Amino acid sequence: MAESVSAQLTKLSLKPSMVEKRPSGTLGRPLEINTNITPITLKKNMAYFKYDIRMYAKFSKKDGTEGTKEFSKQTKDDYNEQERKKACTEIFVNLSKAEETFKGNLIYDRAAILFSTQKLVGITGTDKTFELPAKIQSVCPDAIRVEVTIKQAADSFQVTSNDLVSSVNADFKGESKGLMEVLNLATSQIPFFSPKDYIVYGNGNIYLLDPSRYGFAESEAPAIGKDKYTGIGLSKGVKILEGNNKPGGKDYMSALVLDVKKTAFHFDDQVLSEKVLDMYGTKSPNIAVITRELKDIRCLTTHKKASIVIGGFTNGGIGMATFKDKDGKVLKVIDYYEAKYKVKIDRDFPGVVCKHQRNIYPMNLLKVAPNQRVKATQATKETVEQLIKVSAIKPEIRFKQTQALSKLLQLSSKNAELLGVSVPANQPPLSAPARVLNAVNLVGGQGTMAGPSWRGSNKFVVGAKVDKWAAFLFYNSNGRSRYQPTEVFPQYIVCSSFMSKLIDAGNKKGMSIPPPALKDMFDVKGYADPLVSEAVKKAAAAGCTYVLIVSDERLKSHDQLKYEELVYKLTTQEVTLAKAAQVAFENKVQTMENIIMKTNIKLRGMNHVVAMDAGLIHEKGTLIMGLFVQQPRGLSAKEIKGGSQPSMPAVIGLSANNGNLQAAAPAQREQAAQQYFTTAWRFANPKEWETGETQRETLKKMITEALIQYKNNRGGVPKKVIVYRGGVSEGQLPYIASAERDVFLEAFASLNAAYKPGFLIIACSKEHNERFYHKVFPTAAPGARVDTNLPSGVVIDKVAVNPELNEFYLQSHKALQGTAKASKYTLLHDNSGKVSNDQIQSMTNALCHLHEIVNSTTAVPTPLYVAEESAKRAVNIYHHVKGASEGYDLTEINKNLAPTGLSARVNA
Repeated sequence: MAESVSAQLTKLSLKPSMVEKRPSGTLGRPLEINTNITPITLKKNMAYFKYDIRMYAKFSKKDGTEGTKEFSKQTKDDYNEQERKKACTEIFVNLSKAEETFKGNLIYDRAAILFSTQKLVGITGTDKTFELPAKIQSVCPDAIRVEVTIKQAADSFQVTSNDLVSSVNADFKGESKGLMEVLNLATSQIPFFSPKDYIVYGNGNIYLLDPSRYGFAESEAPAIGKDKYTGIGLSKGVKILEGNNKPGGKDYMSALVLDVKKTAFHFDDQVLSEKVLDMYGTKSPNIAVITRELKDIRCLTTHKKASIVIGGFTNGGIGMATFKDKDGKVLKVIDYYEAKYKVKIDRDFPGVVCKHQRNIYPMNLLKVAPNQRVKATQATKETVEQLIKVSAIKPEIRFKQTQALSKLLQLSSKNAELLGVSVPANQPPLSAPARVLNAVNLVGGQGTMAGPSWRGSNKFVVGAKVDKWAAFLFYNSNGRSRYQPTEVFPQYIVCSSFMSKLIDAGNKKGMSIPPPALKDMFDVKGYADPLVSEAVKKAAAAGCTYVLIVSDERLKSHDQLKYEELVYKLTTQEVTLAKAAQVAFENKVQTMENIIMKTNIKLRGMNHVVAMDAGLIHEKGTLIMGLFVQQPRGLSAKEIKGGSQPSMPAVIGLSANNGNLQAAAPAQREQAAQQYFTTAWRFANPKEWETGETQRETLKKMITEALIQYKNNRGGVPKKVIVYRGGVSEGQLPYIASAERDVFLEAFASLNAAYKPGFLIIACSKEHNERFYHKVFPTAAPGARVDTNLPSGVVIDKVAVNPELNEFYLQSHKALQGTAKASKYTLLHDNSGKVSNDQIQSMTNALCHLHEIVNSTTAVPTPLYVAEESAKRAVNIYHHVKGASEGYDLTEINKNLAPTGLSARVNA
């Protein structure tokens, strides 16, 4: 990072009040586990001198002046990053051979940072320039020479291996990040300088060019569709951990965190028109969809030497696109290309609009540039599903592969020892003490269950009542289905159909579901969205409050349905035709159970509750919230100052137990309400944006609304507020512990200056690489199956955690496939000072049992799960309605695309 966390806090005037380290928990059965963490041996008293090094290509411009291209400049563009790092590597290798100044033990990041274990002779705080022949690099063939400038770094010029303790701090102030930089770079030197074997993004995402060398079969890195492939590699991070500290000691441990990583990549050199046909099967795909899934891909032009970034597409084929030449004359784009470059243009494909110059390019003159990972915004549902499937590696295999991949770093070599950062050969991974928490007891309307998976009770705790509802079938008569849609959903005959089974199952569970007041079927020949809109409008006009749609999954009308839900302020649910067929003809009891559980929750029912044995979750007057914020691309200070407008809003998803379940039995009413989590979301300006309503002001409004709703529904303001904050990276912790904490305090004060409830913030992260394994993997008899994951309820809060923060890992769920990943939790704020780690861990584990729509636990607490799903719903609706347009009116989108006045979990 260019700035240390401490500097950022000073710049933003943030003052985190971190919670003093508390004793580890004690509840549960002890268990010793293995980790994917490897301790690093740091040579004592090693000095490291930091230098700022810049590399440039000098070339002649058309006007005769000299131009400069900086290779050492950072970029977020995958292709440009690899090209620049390639040039920097070539120049550095030649420079270190040619110049005596660069002899010694050097650590280089292939950009602008260089460390040396000795001072470089003649290098001071002023730039010194070296000139080299242009031919030593291959990235800029037009270069006439190469220049390198170097000087002592202004920040932390000298650090030592003894700075370990000062590299971590409970309040993020005064941390020395110099040694962390050394550790990160020193452990990446082999892959950095082995371009024929590896490709590296950043400092720690290392991909194998030949996975078979490390025991990977071809099936483990398959193609994803016809336009993407699976890249296999090693994810590497460096941390300072608690280690086996003695009580009161500070013997902190530096360590590597290593994990197998699989990522989707775009195929190199694929003609863009071919990619579009492979993805969509047509030359004229939906513009909003293609823009969302292909935007920001860099392409190389084939008619001249250049590259462009996809910014959007023309409406309709490029054959209709025009532009104005320098004289103002209107020309057809295809006429220009065919006349000037003597090429044939396929006029039926949309034209590609360059993101920066806004020029229009034909698809068949563009090839996908190499080495580009598929961004989250570019990943189709099918891409995500296939990547999840191929990444599902059994624990014992993942552990073995991680150990094999760790060898590529060559940290037991002589060179690693000279750098003072090494790992002895055959050193075992770090082991750590863990605990398995006791099973959480659940109560249904009849009987009890126990997690992490259970059979449902015969009755729901609160059975929802449906007064008037509508049921619609959407199908394509030209499609090939195992069953005819009209068999699954007969329009007039209710008996023996999916509908009758749904009604019967719901009523047996304690719901009140009459026959639908309105039924209809739609044979979708083209675009389904207009028919979905028509159906929901029809239901609303008939006074229905609930709409069920059984839909062929190929019709892709879910986002339109959820938008109509907002428009008409009713509850909607979609069930795929395949699942309806399983219920109607294959008597899939569990499928029916899951559908009806989801229906009951959406209609303000409650399926089960956690028994009164889970600590804070049952404290009367406790508001438990989930908060998830999805930020758009950040705007730099320069962009903001230049008047740049954010093209996308941020999204805030929020969930809270602020409802009122009056339908519950009096004895369970408060308990049920305490565990039922409602849905809310709002669009907000980016965090950096200061014009108009700031993100903090939007969040404050949402918090205030949640508190008022709690008071109205529960008869008083909460005495304690517990917030689970999700989507958190380690770098965001100080911001949440300061700026977001203050937003809550301001919201409390806005209700009453004297209102100061007990207040906790617990950050939750799935964005980490730590994995935990059995010391000895369980085995099964031949032919039998055994789960080799750790059991659900495992908590780790010693040795493998931050030495200064109240941090723990909890694996609350049971993995359906592959290796389960524990979620990481950090207590960032507690103004009461009375809550123990045992209480927080027990409450968190209990809250993972309230997903309600399946009979098993989740990886994160339900309030956070609902908040994250709320944010996803908001993003999907925004993209669906706004399409490819950039820019937004915050008031308008919150009025039309965000729910108001809801007290239900609509995104169950």
